[in-house]
Amino acid sequence: MFGYVKPFIPNLRVKDYELYKSVYCGLCRSMGNHTGGVSRMTLSYDMTFFALVRLALSGEDYGIRRRRCAVHPIKKRPMMDDNDALAYTSYVSALLVYHKLIDTVADEKGAKRTAAKLLVPYADRLQKKALRAGCCEAQEIVSLAMAELSALEKEHCAVPDMPADVFGRMLGDLLAVGLDGSAVLIAREIGLHTGRWVYLTDAVFDYEDDRKKGSYNPFLYAFSDESEMAEFREHTLRGIMTMESDAIARSLLLANACAPGLRACIENIIYDGMESALSSVVGKEKNDGE
Repeated sequence: MFGYVKPFIPNLRVKDYELYKSVYCGLCRSMGNHTGGVSRMTLSYDMTFFALVRLALSGEDYGIRRRRCAVHPIKKRPMMDDNDALAYTSYVSALLVYHKLIDTVADEKGAKRTAAKLLVPYADRLQKKALRAGCCEAQEIVSLAMAELSALEKEHCAVPDMPADVFGRMLGDLLAVGLDGSAVLIAREIGLHTGRWVYLTDAVFDYEDDRKKGSYNPFLYAFSDESEMAEFREHTLRGIMTMESDAIARSLLLANACAPGLRACIENIIYDGMESALSSVVGKEKNDGE
């Protein structure tokens, strides 16, 4: 994923920020345990949000203790004990990294493509660890979605909602694997709208670079010129993205098993973090930002 889905720290209570850090550091530790030390370099805010949602929907108990790590060897930091949600997130992250690199090799040119080719063998090892752990359903979800996204890119799809929907459905299906009852529907809704939000935000952020490099971006085909894109960015984008984040929030309200601390972290990301990230993308950063 892309690193946009993170908390807005000034608006987090201290105890909730400690909980968020414990999930972030716990996920890093879990990745080291399940997919290897190299995989920890791919740790992201987006996958931390994924882990938070899995914890919230599963109702899984969790423990937190202070530990040292290689990156922070002097002072102990709060880390969530390894659990099913963190382990599954580690495997999903490995699958996404592998398929992202394969996609980069297929679509990019020059140094970016060369770098991706060099990393594919390492990512393949991560993917195989996920498969050995039984994540075949998640692998199929990612493979089908990436193939569908690739087809839309080759067709030069001019409807941004179409690839955004594919990415969102993929994320929702991944979140729902292994859950049951109403949690499955809630996971799919949260994933759908989070994925749509991420895809569209990233497409807007990359618009200028993609235009210069000739890379696919749905907005390059949706609008006839840069002035139309500027108009969309200025007057329409925020309303669309607010509807997506509101849909995530409404879905979260249905998660009865969600612990208060987890809910506080997720709501901060939805209401404040995503808004702050979007403001940065459209060039209107909050003065009191992170």
